Amino acid sequence: MLYTLYQLFGWLFFIAVSPFACVYLGLSGKHRQGLRQRFGHVEDVQLDENKPVRIWLHASSVGEIQVAKVLISEIKKQLPEASIVVSTGHRQGLIMAANQLPDDVPCFFAPLDLIGIVNRTLNTIRPTIYVCLETELWPNIIRQAQHHGAKLFLLNGRLSENSYAGYRKIKSFMQDLLSCFTKISVIQGDDAKRFRALGADPAKIRILGNAKYDQSITQANPNLAERYRQMLDIHRQQPVLVTGSTHTGEEAMLIEVFRSLQQRLPDLVWVIAPRHLRRLTEIETLFEAQKIATMRLRQVQEQGRSTDVVLVDTMGELAGLYSMATFVFCGGSLVERGGHNVLEPAAWGTPVFYGPHMTDFSDAKALLEAENAGFCVKTPQELASRLLYFIEKPEEYAVAGRGALKVASRQQGSAQKQIALIKEDLHSVTQSSCVHSTILETREIP
Repeated sequence: MLYTLYQLFGWLFFIAVSPFACVYLGLSGKHRQGLRQRFGHVEDVQLDENKPVRIWLHASSVGEIQVAKVLISEIKKQLPEASIVVSTGHRQGLIMAANQLPDDVPCFFAPLDLIGIVNRTLNTIRPTIYVCLETELWPNIIRQAQHHGAKLFLLNGRLSENSYAGYRKIKSFMQDLLSCFTKISVIQGDDAKRFRALGADPAKIRILGNAKYDQSITQANPNLAERYRQMLDIHRQQPVLVTGSTHTGEEAMLIEVFRSLQQRLPDLVWVIAPRHLRRLTEIETLFEAQKIATMRLRQVQEQGRSTDVVLVDTMGELAGLYSMATFVFCGGSLVERGGHNVLEPAAWGTPVFYGPHMTDFSDAKALLEAENAGFCVKTPQELASRLLYFIEKPEEYAVAGRGALKVASRQQGSAQKQIALIKEDLHSVTQSSCVHSTILETREIP
């Protein structure tokens, strides 16, 4: 009944909103890119017809594209017979995919979750395997992919307390949806408990860690630090503060921290990588009002650096920029946005500072804090105080850095285990098919 209502209200909402959406698209010109793909027309997606297995990975956000990158690398190692396509839900995700995924992995906009549109996409893509990353559950895509004969896997699954509370209200619906999956790989024990409580078969659940952390060590190329220092004209001993994935309101709070540090470190360079590039003009206006000069990274590359503050205006640079950081603050944590990946900077042997709102990365936070390599600060004043303390205690800071590297190193291998789940199931199906064919052939012998 709930599924029928979902379909009905989905189409009613679509019909009601369509006229206004068309007017908006016509006047603004925004969001036109990929509109045909949203409606299931993916004939322009280049598919490899020569490989017997096709894996469709759905990576809704920029963060999930980064997870997909790690998983794709592992798929190519373990399942060379598989071709891969990736769908995403956002334009930024598509840009990130184009920049970071292999050339032979096409990326397209995911279809609207309406049954006719979904089937049009499935008829073109024809996946053998459909993979949801984290907890991107679209009921029509999931049910129809299974109906089309695809096997479904939920990889890197996470379920926050807030999400669980919402899903619990429709437990029977969720139980039916989760039953479609062949295997469910979750990040930690709490995620497994919540999935089980929603009705997922315990026999299908595996706790295999977070593939997002696999990328940290693999990206830690020792030559990157020197390359970025040259790019930004920063000498080897010059201190650098990198604040990654900042959200609205955080830059204003961090200005106070920067000014406090500058009194002790007058040659300090501050690199700010906002989570959303559309906020760059807003940030520049804020700094201009505070009489702080800024440059964008592209400007620095073209003209050379002439300011103490650099705004990152390109996608996919943050992991590399962490390589040259003396101090790191991970954003989305002084404001309630759930935090961001703190093991990316930890992979460079750099202690990590973050605010109290780290619900999306509570597992990584706990790992760092257990090694005294991650530091939660409740206010900008506390962050400034902590950083100034470590400036005076370099030996303690070095010990924390070694702890950070140790934590990041221990988290490797999740992607390998998750793809092994798919490989195991594919091979068991293949073997069963071979046995079945042999029996049929034997029966035909007179």
